[in-house]
Amino acid sequence: MTMYAQVYSQFREAQERTAEGRAAALYSSLISDLSQLNFADADDRRAFPPTLHSILARHGLFGLTTPGEHGGLALPLQEAINLISATASFDVSAASTLVIHNFLALPCIQAAPHIPEQKHIIWGATRGDLCAFALTEPGAGSAPRHIEASALMRGDKVRISGRKIWIGLADWARWIVCFARASGPDAKGRLVGVLVDRQAPGLKVTHEHRTLGLRGIIQNTLEFHDVEVPRSYVLSRDQDGWGAAASSMNRGRVGVAAMGLGALERAIQVAASYASHRRLGKLHMIENSYIKQLFGQMVLRREVVKAMLAASCRLVSAQGAPNVHLASATKVLSSEWCGLVADQCVQLLGGRGYDEGAPLAKIYRDARILRIFEGPTEALLSHLGRCLLSKATRDEIANLFRSVGAASVHAAAIDELSGLNETDGAVLIYAGWLTTLGLAKAVMSAGCFSASDCAAAAADLVSSELATLRTRSPTRQSVEVRDRASRTLTTFLEDAACSIRSPVLTDDYLRLVQYV
Repeated sequence: MTMYAQVYSQFREAQERTAEGRAAALYSSLISDLSQLNFADADDRRAFPPTLHSILARHGLFGLTTPGEHGGLALPLQEAINLISATASFDVSAASTLVIHNFLALPCIQAAPHIPEQKHIIWGATRGDLCAFALTEPGAGSAPRHIEASALMRGDKVRISGRKIWIGLADWARWIVCFARASGPDAKGRLVGVLVDRQAPGLKVTHEHRTLGLRGIIQNTLEFHDVEVPRSYVLSRDQDGWGAAASSMNRGRVGVAAMGLGALERAIQVAASYASHRRLGKLHMIENSYIKQLFGQMVLRREVVKAMLAASCRLVSAQGAPNVHLASATKVLSSEWCGLVADQCVQLLGGRGYDEGAPLAKIYRDARILRIFEGPTEALLSHLGRCLLSKATRDEIANLFRSVGAASVHAAAIDELSGLNETDGAVLIYAGWLTTLGLAKAVMSAGCFSASDCAAAAADLVSSELATLRTRSPTRQSVEVRDRASRTLTTFLEDAACSIRSPVLTDDYLRLVQYV
């Protein structure tokens, strides 16, 4: 090692120790402040506790990974997601605010140095000027091909027209990163991201969505009526807005996984506390062998999610972004297992778990959206399955498995799936689960992503999940079995035709159709 390399290595180690010490102090201080807030009442009011925004701003949490010269904390990704998980253990809505602002919207602005007064905008954002991310549309969801909002480019101006739904922070935001289809004489017709001032003429915040969970954070419909902004506020000069959106959503998946971890940990904590006091006959619930085993599996699931997040933070691209395939797998596993654990914990508490006065009911509701945010489970699994099977992307998946020392796992999956129809939805979902659980097993077996004593047991749990998955392999399903499902649904719809024509269901349908 050269003298320069030795000095540089020592400098980096000192930097990391300083960052770790600073993050630990920040973590402790944040926990202390969040402990004083009443998030249950905030959920009932559908509004944050009045002091939450100032607490997050005071701690610098609106600039988690933003460079210090722009007013941010410049935290490593691992430290940032630790703070997001900690916040989610108190309230998933509050953590969602941090993910939308820090991982979705703000990076798009940071990647566009040509924006007038960019440094001033980012500085304000790190101090609490919230930023929203407007991608979702009624007829498109988050699918870029179907986005209809238009950005008419003429001269040095851009006019935005269209409608966005389910936009978190919309009515509280200072800036909105909006994605639309470019049009005009010199436009390429591609997706573009445009930075829009919340107060811009023609921009209206209309419907407030009454969501099942995340009741503390506001989510609105946005109406753009010829909203005019300078062309310099187009975030991607090459009109590759989807590249910016995809990069942000990839970071967002890691953020959602961190939210799931925090909620999962709180659910276990609450249920274990109850089980330690509640008696079943002569024993406390926690001493029951079945319940012991159940809690043991919950903790192992938590260990797997922690290790997957740690791996996502370490395995980053040359641009510093998490690996897209590992981030998707981590988000799938965290959100699915968070929902499972929350459900099990509600069941353990019985009627008390179902009571809104207990924190588990809130966790249960909030956890449900995590399987949808930043890509529904099925969409991500289909994408992972397609990448595993496609010749164009197979090497990317192979390299990822190789990076965690699991090339043999990848080879076995390819061998198992050889000859199957790559366009079959069931095959793609199955292949996605093989990829997700295969990566989880590899991460747990690697030993470098988890310092837990139960890492081996967690790897065994994943192996068990893989074995269960293989019993549902599409290779074992005959054409007759697959056709039976279609016939069953057809029969049901015919039998239920009278009920579906009832006034109540018709009214429900008419309310739903505006989103389809």
